Amino acid sequence: MHKMRSRQDMFLISICVCTFKRPAGLAKCLASLASMQLPGGCELEVVVVDNDSAASARPFVESLQTSYPLALRYFCEQQSGVGFARNRCLAESAGAWIAFIDDDEWADPQWLKELWSHLQASGVDGVFGPVLANFEVDPPAWLRQSGVYERHRDPSGKRLSWKNCASGNVIFRKKLVDGVGGFCADFAASGAEDAEFFWRCLQAGAVFEWCDSAIAQENIPPARMTRHYVLRRAYLGGHNYARLQAHQMGPSVYLNLFIRGSIVIVAFGFLALLARIAGNPRALFFETKVAGGWGKLKAAFSMPEREYGPGS
Repeated sequence: MHKMRSRQDMFLISICVCTFKRPAGLAKCLASLASMQLPGGCELEVVVVDNDSAASARPFVESLQTSYPLALRYFCEQQSGVGFARNRCLAESAGAWIAFIDDDEWADPQWLKELWSHLQASGVDGVFGPVLANFEVDPPAWLRQSGVYERHRDPSGKRLSWKNCASGNVIFRKKLVDGVGGFCADFAASGAEDAEFFWRCLQAGAVFEWCDSAIAQENIPPARMTRHYVLRRAYLGGHNYARLQAHQMGPSVYLNLFIRGSIVIVAFGFLALLARIAGNPRALFFETKVAGGWGKLKAAFSMPEREYGPGS
């Protein structure tokens, strides 16, 4: 006779959402979590951490709590920076497993079920999935054809390095935090706090894999469909990459990154120029490589820019 799993044997998963003044995005994210397929043998809670000191998301989240199909809890983190909000998620969550999804994303119906199924089958410490760009309005042809919003995807089961570990679509063992600590304050406002955290986890022996069927969608509003935005994002990515390398391996790495960044600027700058002359829409892609090279080159000589919170 099949024995039913008792409540004590159920796995508790905490789905964490950090938010900052994105009411429409948060509403869509929470609606997707409420309607998704649930993994068997699990209990779920949704933890919303508001990084707006005015607690602007509180009325909306609290208005959902009585009718929401999952346990829904709200907290306000006064210290500005997404890393501080993520640490508050870790502190307040009750689950043995932590899943993160962003407030400008929504989950496909099978999102968590696919993550959990892969996790149980593989026995690894964390599973990551793709975040697909979903344009709020039709993007300009030059932007769509450039491919800059086509993120790298891997086959399911591939082991991941820190470069492929981001917090927009992930589930991981909360026990990892006991060994390596939480998200680093040095990257709390600039971004890349997730890559730095998962890098430490990997150094401590954690194993992470990719699940290509666990899909989250990211909203791309018109403000992110400009050349200026795309290039600034690429510059910050290069800047944070260099800072991460120096954080882990010491400031001497900046010399190597300066040289590499210079080579990237020259090589991709030449390709971008040729593409522009030929009218090739991939020119913007090459220009993002140049912007990332500038970020690496300047990281040793400039302060990190605020990407999250007031003034970002």
